[in-house]
Amino acid sequence: MIRILLSGAAGRMGKAISETSENYPNIKITHKVDVVQCFENIDEIAGDDVDVAVDLSSREGFKKALGWAQNHKKPLVVGTTGLTEEDHAAIDKAAKEIPVLQASNLSKGVNIMFEILRTAAALTHDADIEIMEMHHNKKKDAPSGTALEMGKIISEIQSERSLSRRDGRSGMVGAREANEIGYHALRCGDVVGEHTAIFGFAGERIEISHKFGSRSVLAEGALSAARFLVGKKAGRYSMRDVITA
Repeated sequence: MIRILLSGAAGRMGKAISETSENYPNIKITHKVDVVQCFENIDEIAGDDVDVAVDLSSREGFKKALGWAQNHKKPLVVGTTGLTEEDHAAIDKAAKEIPVLQASNLSKGVNIMFEILRTAAALTHDADIEIMEMHHNKKKDAPSGTALEMGKIISEIQSERSLSRRDGRSGMVGAREANEIGYHALRCGDVVGEHTAIFGFAGERIEISHKFGSRSVLAEGALSAARFLVGKKAGRYSMRDVITA
């Protein structure tokens, strides 16, 4: 039995993880944490009945979950986006003591897309590169963490170009710079998530896309990450480790 502390239980993803976990007799969410009333306060949880913590909350919720996991020496899955450089440094520090799996996106399909992007980026050093993403109208951060991860992957493969970030375009901005990645964030309705990387050439373009049909796939990914992390030694892990295990 894998016992999970779920941080961000009141949110869309928290609810999806709770519902999905009921399909697995070997997984039990022993604590549901959130700032919303009727949920537990993480500071009051001893941790004796927790094997791994999963955080999909907010920046403040993440910081509490990370501190709790360090203090109680528990593995932590971080799926919260919109984190700062300071937060990432805190994860690096924590990973010296506990196993931490951080993912901009927990879906199996998105992480397969990341692998495809690595191959595409290696063959498109002269392309114009644009990244588009669409999410529901309640999402607070933009561009999405997944879109930024897509750009990071491409930039690392094409490091000689020193690709710069360009968030959208408006007005008389002039001709497009060759060595930039354009990011475009759309927010509407209840869209779970869509991401597309475009590699443009004269006369043709390549588009690599992923679209969600349901949050349940993200919930499945979160539970897969939790199962993977239990028993691992201290260090940083990613969904790439999960899908290639």
